[in-house]
Amino acid sequence: MPPSTAALQAMSPDAGWHGFFNADARQLGPDVSALIDQDREKELQSLNMIASASYAPLGLRQIEGTHLVNRAPMGLPGRRSVANCEQLDAIENLAIERAKAIFGAEYVNVQALSSTIANVAVLRAILPADGARLLTFDELAGGHVSHGAMRHITGANREVVSFGVTGNGIVDLDQARDLARRTRPHVLIAGPSSYPREIDFAALRAIADEVGALLFTDIAHVAGLIAAGIHANPVPFSDVSTTSTQKTMCGPRNGAFVFAKERFGAAIDAAVFPGLQGPAASNMIAARAVQMEMIARPAFAQLMRDVVANAQAFAAGLEEGGIELYTGGTDSHMVMAYTGESWTQPQLVAGLGAHGILGNAMRAPGRSGEPRTAFRFGSVALTIRGLDTAETMLLGREVAAILRAGPGAPADPGRLRRLQALAAAHPVPSFAD
Repeated sequence: MPPSTAALQAMSPDAGWHGFFNADARQLGPDVSALIDQDREKELQSLNMIASASYAPLGLRQIEGTHLVNRAPMGLPGRRSVANCEQLDAIENLAIERAKAIFGAEYVNVQALSSTIANVAVLRAILPADGARLLTFDELAGGHVSHGAMRHITGANREVVSFGVTGNGIVDLDQARDLARRTRPHVLIAGPSSYPREIDFAALRAIADEVGALLFTDIAHVAGLIAAGIHANPVPFSDVSTTSTQKTMCGPRNGAFVFAKERFGAAIDAAVFPGLQGPAASNMIAARAVQMEMIARPAFAQLMRDVVANAQAFAAGLEEGGIELYTGGTDSHMVMAYTGESWTQPQLVAGLGAHGILGNAMRAPGRSGEPRTAFRFGSVALTIRGLDTAETMLLGREVAAILRAGPGAPADPGRLRRLQALAAAHPVPSFAD
């Protein structure tokens, strides 16, 4: 609905700055609002299979839009540097206590503005300033860049060695143990960014204990599965763990949770703020408090079971269509599909995007260890939209046909219509407002 005459007059140059504060988004920024509307329509017409993507429930978005967006009190609950924080302290304490209860953590920080910032802060807090040694899950095999990659700040001025997977795609615990014995790392870091199987964190804990290392588990991609009881929970026996608020956690894309042993708490708090960032806005922390209550509900556990079932059905559809999978399948929301040598990574993104299929082109190790081009898919967003296993298996076959056709093949009009109809039949529930 266009703004009224009175509203337009209130926003006229003669109205002064007072008019800004009661104008709605379309009055204040009509050009940007129009672009947001266009992106929203494009999202509705697409099939979002980005593995890190989910849809935040409307209620969490509404909480982030409250007046708390203006509140960012410095410090921790009970130790603020400004007055009138009693309700904000209560909200943050709710987020902390709920996260402790769900994940079995001694200590929780809810202020980090992203999981990557959380990872950087954790390593600053628990590693020696000089001569730090890391043993990490290799990025090619499925680890994350913020686990010590040389091009990332977490790898700067640190000795980093990595373990990978065996020829059949299983995390190579023998290699990890051998490297740990030879390098005596201060910290062993593991977590899946593009690895679709459940990681045996308990076995890595045993390796860390053998060489006197700390265990740091990054559960950002599987935290929702852990909360639902689908994957084993490494938080109680890890020295520190981190997760983002989105992905399988289905929250707004705005930050992270840090779980740790109590003895690391003060150092991690200081490394997050003021070490790396200003204070987190209270609207974000309020959304995290409600998110923790949401993921404790039985309905969320059912959602996660559906997420895994859909990923496995999609993987089966790809295999029926002749596509080889990294590790041969999935235990999670994630599927990694080898795409053949004819596709480059930019061609993959563009080619599948032209069909309304969104995901990430990446690399994964082949059977002999050499890097191969792969495409990473995720099932969380489409499960929230209501797709079932029959539809995701069909989608897998359609995607397989696109991949087999190669980058130069023209789009099949019938396939485009089927994919567009599938998207249209499943609107995003949280886009209602």
